[in-house]
Amino acid sequence: MIRQIALLDKKGLSLVEVMISLVIVLLVFLALMQTALVSIDANTANILRDEAVSMAEAGMSNARNSPFDSLGTTSSVQYRSFKSMTNFPFTVATVVNDLNVDNKQVDITITWGWKEKTVANGNPYTYRVSTILRRR
Repeated sequence: MIRQIALLDKKGLSLVEVMISLVIVLLVFLALMQTALVSIDANTANILRDEAVSMAEAGMSNARNSPFDSLGTTSSVQYRSFKSMTNFPFTVATVVNDLNVDNKQVDITITWGWKEKTVANGNPYTYRVSTILRRR
């Protein structure tokens, strides 16, 4: 008996109902796509920050292993490649201040631009590390 009732009901969906359903699905996918784009951008910013931290650590290790009297202020642009970005520029500035005869302060600042935070806009991303070195 139930089988006959199901076969007799041949209403289906109207074109308007299908179009409304498609609009709802489109809105859901647009929201998901925006979420994916935000997460990709945040992931890229974190990768760039991690690369800057790695460069600062390498610079600090180099300063610690250099002869005390040869330490000096330098500035350079270093290019790194990762993921789909090739030759991404980072500015590395090393400032050495003599505190006294046996102590020097070494400051390493890594600067890079991403999206709207650029050097040209005056608000780039920066990572700074500092230490005091003593003559051995």
